[in-house]
Parts: sequence; C-alpha cells; structure tokens
Amino acid sequence: MSIKGKGFFIFQIPECEGGNPDSIASVAQAAGLAHVWVKIADGTKPFGVGHTKPVVDALHRKRIAVWGWHYVYGNDPTGEASVAVRRYKELNLDGYVINAEVEYKNRKAAARRFMSDLRDALPDAKIALSSYRFPDFHPELPWGEFLEKCDYNWPQVYWVESHNAGAQLRTSKKQCDALPNAKPYCATGASYSDNPNKWNPTPAEVKDFLDSARALDLDAVNFFSWDYCRAHYPAIWKTISDFNWPVPPTTPPVAFEEAYLSALNAHSVDEVMRLYNDNATLVTRDRILRGADAIRVWYGQYFDATLPNAVFTFKKTNKLGDMNFITWGAESDAGKVTNGRDTVMVSKEKVSLHFSYFTVRE
Repeated sequence: MSIKGKGFFIFQIPECEGGNPDSIASVAQAAGLAHVWVKIADGTKPFGVGHTKPVVDALHRKRIAVWGWHYVYGNDPTGEASVAVRRYKELNLDGYVINAEVEYKNRKAAARRFMSDLRDALPDAKIALSSYRFPDFHPELPWGEFLEKCDYNWPQVYWVESHNAGAQLRTSKKQCDALPNAKPYCATGASYSDNPNKWNPTPAEVKDFLDSARALDLDAVNFFSWDYCRAHYPAIWKTISDFNWPVPPTTPPVAFEEAYLSALNAHSVDEVMRLYNDNATLVTRDRILRGADAIRVWYGQYFDATLPNAVFTFKKTNKLGDMNFITWGAESDAGKVTNGRDTVMVSKEKVSLHFSYFTVRE
C-alpha cells in the first residue's frame, strides 16, 4: 500500500485516548490522518501485545492505513527480522518501519542480514527506514544496506533546540536524495520535547514544516508522537489537524468475493490472511482448521502444492446476510478444478467461518 497525507507515530497506546481503540480511530479520522504508525517490537521482543491489534482493526475500519514501527539494535539481526515478520503478519499491517539509530552504526553485515531475512519473508510489504535527519552527520550508519531493500526513506526531522523546521526539512531531503540506494523521501516532524524547560516546538514551526513538505511535493509526513502531542501540545495537534493535505478519495471497501479472488490469483498467503479474523475456522473435505496460524499453513500448501500457479475464476457468487456463496473453477500445474463450492461467513469485514469443497482432476 502506498502512503500519502498526514500521519502520527504512536509510542504507548495506553497513553493515547485512554487506550480506547475506537476513540483512537475516531480522533485520527477527525484529524484527517491518512496513516498511523504503532510500535510493534523492540529489538527481538514484541511490543504492545494486547493493545495493538484492537487499535489496528479500529483504524482499518475507518480506512486509515496502519504501519508498524520497530526499534532495532543489530545484536541479533535474524531475531529482529523474525519478530518483525511475525508481528507484521499477525497484526495485518499495511507497512513496516525500521527505526535504526546509533546501535546500528558500523554494522553493515548486520544490516545486510536483517534486510535479507526481512525481505525474503515479506517480499511484497512496503518498508520504510526511519533514522537520522542529516546523513552527512552520521556516515557510520549503513544507509545503503538498509535502503537497498526499502521502499521509502523517512527520516526524523526533529529541529530540537532550533526554530527553522522548513530549512531543516529541505537540507534533510537534499542529503537523503544523495545517499546510495536513495528511495522516495518523506519525513517525520517534531511534536514532542525531551526537555520542555529548554525547548518546545511551536505551532508556527509545525506549520512551516507542513508548508515546506507540500512545497517539496512530498507524498506524506508524520509527527512524533501522538501520546506526547495530545497531552502537552493541543495547539500543535490542532495545527496538524487543520492543515489541508488533499489525499485521493479513499476507495469504497472492496466486496469480499472481489478481494478473495484477487488474493487467490496473486497466490499471496498474506493477502488472503488479511481477510480472516484471528479465530476463524476453515472446514475442508478432510479437515477442520481453527485459527489464523493453521489456516495460513493450509494456504501455503494450497498455493505451493495443491494448486500451484493456478488461475482462479468465480463462476457465480451470491450473498445472503453475512453468508457468501461462491462456485468456482481453477486451472493449475497440478490439474483442474471444475466443481469448487465455498460458503463463507463474513462478519465485521473479516472471515469467521469458511466451508470449502473442491476436487483436483489431472
């Protein structure tokens, strides 16, 4: 999913709107946010377990994109990639953000291993790097190794102890565009302070940052962070909320059968699993699969062995309440299906129960 418009980092979900997922989604919608980034992992450990999934689902119901951000250290790049992949899949995220800073300096091999493991497991995911605003000041960071397999460079343009937000944004973009493996540039602005007795961002500076981003024709911006801004800088939140950033109209939700057919013909387990809730049940002619993990394994075998390289066609679809009735066929390297019949219960935009019957004939 490409990303456009205004967004916010969330660090601690319980500190945002009392941790209420529906309130978070409603406030995001009222502020005109197109995306929200939630922290999903720290090093090799998951972060926000128990809080994050309900927020992701609530934002998705408002048609707001959700990306997961992850602070990485480089001590165990394989372990960091593993937790990233697991959290990305279980949360049904729209993108993933690498927050790499001082710990990854002078660790090119670790960055290559991390990015290779990440991309091998998430070949189609949108991935952004979130790091220093001025690469010229931090040449030890393995910029090229990270950016080679990223889709965006999204630096933290925090003008701490200064008041020239727009000028810093322009300098940041110039330096980032000159990096090896440079990627489309977006940026995150400051809506926090480490030392409010010494420095605070102002609404005028935030407006300068936003105006400069539009003048540079950036696709999107973020601010760090929702938790701090809402609690300490209501005027800055209002400045961001009021700023008019036109975004192409959100397309209406795709009908289930259209989304399902598209995912099948993409042979994408990730796309299919976005349609299921965590506790869904899939019933086939020879087994009952309960839970997203078991269903994910079944679809992996389905695409790789049962119907490899299949082209699926839906012959007829009917809908009655929450129930979708689909008759379908397929041609694959393993044979043809001419008698496919699926009954799918979709509640709250997710599959909860799926009966599937078909026979593969050579």
